Amino acid sequence: MKKLISLSALIFILSSCGKESPSRVYREFQTERELEFIAHQPGDPQIPVVSEGENLVFKYTYAHEEDKDIADDELSEIFYLEIPKGSTSFIYDSTKAEENGTVNVAYHRSCFCGFSEYGVQKAIISASKINDNQWQISFDVAFKNQHDQVYPLKDSGKYNLNTDEYF
Repeated sequence: MKKLISLSALIFILSSCGKESPSRVYREFQTERELEFIAHQPGDPQIPVVSEGENLVFKYTYAHEEDKDIADDELSEIFYLEIPKGSTSFIYDSTKAEENGTVNVAYHRSCFCGFSEYGVQKAIISASKINDNQWQISFDVAFKNQHDQVYPLKDSGKYNLNTDEYF
């Protein structure tokens, strides 16, 4: 019996090695929230943070596929969108600032790559409320860091209400 348990444990361990972790996309939103930007020390890059507020905040997360041969290569790109409460649809184009309503966008990379501050280079966004628990959002955005590296993101999909404390 001991041999069977040991053999089973060995097979389990070996079969879990080398598994790929495929890319994943998460789309969610919360009500009564707002985007804030914080820096740990004066002069540090400002990082977007979702806190209590009056608006809707949408969060798109693209978790990149992990490379089994590289330690600590995890990378997630996160795009935030804040719109006024009571909105049911909107179109935003950063090149037409005079036509846009009150919209706040942010980008963050979660990785073992240090912190950077990202400014909007381009943002074209459209959104429609499906019901109280879902929105349809399409976006084509690009953000630039302080080293002039550009990070584009493009997506279209349904965003579901997230009522968890953690967002």
